[in-house]
Amino acid sequence: MRTLDDASPDPTGVELQPADARASLDAIEQAWSQIAPLQGARLREAVRSAPEAEWSGRPLILLALAASYRSIGSRSRSAALPWFRGVAKAIDADPGLPLEVRAGYHVHLGAALRTLGNLVVAHEHLEVARTMIESDVSESITARISLSASFSLQLGLIRLHYGEYDQAQFALGLASGLGEEHLSIAERVECLSALAYVAVLLGEFALADEHLEHAAELADGTDLLASSFGALAQIARLHLALERDESPGGHDELVARVHLAARGSDWEALGWFAEASVLLAQGRSIEVLDHLGRISRLVQGFTGAVVLGRSATALRAETMLQLGQPQEARRLAQPLSPGDRHIECPARVLALIHLSTGEPQAALDDLEACLVLGDLHSERTIGHVHAVAAAAHLAQGDTAQADIAFDRALLEAGHSGASWVFGTLPEPLLDHLVARAVQRDQPQAILGVLGRLHSAEGPDVPPLAEPLSDRELVIVRHLATGQTLGQIGSQLFISVNTVKSHVRSIYRKLQATSRREAIARVRQLGLHVDED
Repeated sequence: MRTLDDASPDPTGVELQPADARASLDAIEQAWSQIAPLQGARLREAVRSAPEAEWSGRPLILLALAASYRSIGSRSRSAALPWFRGVAKAIDADPGLPLEVRAGYHVHLGAALRTLGNLVVAHEHLEVARTMIESDVSESITARISLSASFSLQLGLIRLHYGEYDQAQFALGLASGLGEEHLSIAERVECLSALAYVAVLLGEFALADEHLEHAAELADGTDLLASSFGALAQIARLHLALERDESPGGHDELVARVHLAARGSDWEALGWFAEASVLLAQGRSIEVLDHLGRISRLVQGFTGAVVLGRSATALRAETMLQLGQPQEARRLAQPLSPGDRHIECPARVLALIHLSTGEPQAALDDLEACLVLGDLHSERTIGHVHAVAAAAHLAQGDTAQADIAFDRALLEAGHSGASWVFGTLPEPLLDHLVARAVQRDQPQAILGVLGRLHSAEGPDVPPLAEPLSDRELVIVRHLATGQTLGQIGSQLFISVNTVKSHVRSIYRKLQATSRREAIARVRQLGLHVDED
């Protein structure tokens, strides 16, 4: 990956430091929106190399300097604020400045404030920009459309923070449609990253893949995907890997990319949340609680009703249930509201809690609103809703309803590729549901999911084509205790990478895609993984 340093060719085609200072400033005024996100430090250096008298009275140059602090590698976004104050003074002194300056000031200040977590004031500035863009018909249509594209992008990102996902998707979609002609490369990558993240939340995984591929093509040759502009793309990739149960040996590389891109931005807490979700799937509950503490501290600095606080509480409830504390889990989950399209869907968490405490009817009551919402429910979590409902019906002895709900869960998993939804169910109920499902004729979309579940749970297990080594058997026994790969390495005096290598070999030999499947398989083979 190429970093845009002084030795790199300028992708904007603009020479930042020609011999003539005034020509340099003219060039920056013409192309600053493309230059600032990619080469913020170089832009500031080029401006300051000219006499201050040449640029201090040029509002577009001041706006460029302010925007340059939201660039690749910049960690001091608050440093932009004095420059924005300079632009504001210029506007006060001359209210007749072009719309590019007047509305652009509010759009870019809104973007800067968003990255600092001040969502309420950021939103206010965007609404001022909207009014200017819509009312000032004296400006060219091209200039107004360009400002509208940037405005829509920033509005969509704020809507995303608020959990207003349908509105976020609409605003981001509008910005993306205008992007090729009216947004900078950095803004287009930022927009596609956000669209990919929303698509993941809605369960539209194939669409998320398309957005991620397009963002990667645009960002090729730059560090945009390793910056805040691509942070949501990295977070979306990590969620997709978890949903699809990819990277069975761990998600370390994806997590590292999230940390790099999101660090110091308004997406940092969301990055910690994505990693916490991975840790929960791995049964590392105490580490999840540690991450949730970080998230709480970060979100505390935000203004506005940030949806991540609600999501973090739901994840904390799931974690407490995993730790065997259903009453505390119930206390956390009970007051939560489902939000747009039930994307967070705390009802499924509450239903799992009631199921674990022997209250299947209460679990079904919890899920009623989700089932009424039907096709408008997020596809990402509706499969889990059906799976929990199937287990609750079975616990009540209603096998007909259990079969219908479980087949719907299987079908959702077949379409999306997600398999985590079944791992949350009590094993005896899941075993019974799988055993019944394999007796029914199933469509092709279900067969792969059901075959994988049945191979992990079914009684007829053929011998391994390639047996596990003694060392691999030792590691499997440690996996069965719920230990992390790092803990296993410490106990066996080997590196984490060596443990990962053994785990990959174990999964390959067992034809398993998760720890749970691997352990179920070796138990069926009679390898006594539960021995001390």
